[in-house]
Amino acid sequence: MIIMNNKCNALVTASTKGIGFQAALSLAEKGCNVVINARNYDEIKEAKKKLKRGRNKVYGIKGDLSKKNEIDKILDKALQKLGSIDVVVMNYGNPKCEPCNLVDADYNDWLYAFNMYIYSTAEAMNYLYKHNERKVNFIIISSFSIYSPMQSTALSDIIRISLLSLVKTYSKYYSDKIRANALLLGSFKTEGAENLIKKLSSNMGIDEQDFWDKYVKSLSPLNRLGRFEELRDVISFLAFSPEYLMGSLLLFDGGSLNCII
Repeated sequence: MIIMNNKCNALVTASTKGIGFQAALSLAEKGCNVVINARNYDEIKEAKKKLKRGRNKVYGIKGDLSKKNEIDKILDKALQKLGSIDVVVMNYGNPKCEPCNLVDADYNDWLYAFNMYIYSTAEAMNYLYKHNERKVNFIIISSFSIYSPMQSTALSDIIRISLLSLVKTYSKYYSDKIRANALLLGSFKTEGAENLIKKLSSNMGIDEQDFWDKYVKSLSPLNRLGRFEELRDVISFLAFSPEYLMGSLLLFDGGSLNCII
């Protein structure tokens, strides 16, 4: 267990549920003041109630990571609320078309995915490099599947592989104000994953639980999904890790990826 002795300020995007919420919870449990973000204000209000821990402050900012003006609004308001930012967890939603048949994805599908994953991350790094008084620790959330694209998430996987280049480039050339690491996750039972599995199992005409067991859990030699408490521990480790850990990726997938990276 990591114990925080000093107050920290954190921004976590796409964070009212699923992976993002668990990341925000991990930081709140360590005493951080946290800004959360989502496109739905009602979800923000509900998540804020769950994240309040002791004396820490929790703020919510409505905004869409796929839109430039809203990305800037999120960053600007987060700095206004917190004064300065120590940790940013870049989490994301899913492309609207997912599960996408790649040959049917149109220009808007590709543009949406690029803006949400790549542009929002680069803009966050650029903005905080210029306007934040402290060095920022970025944790970039992605998936093990970027190294082995799945048909149902191929659009995301193809775009998200570039996040690793952002992590390496900003850490190497802007290390005075930025350090970044990528966290490649395995399978967790989030609302987004459940919605995806529901569609895929329906398309294949099989039971949802059978799909989870046969096509998701079985990817790991542990034959199970990741647990949220495990995820929170990893987020905490990365958030308060030594400065020398930068420009790297951490594969946290229960051994699901069947290759060496």
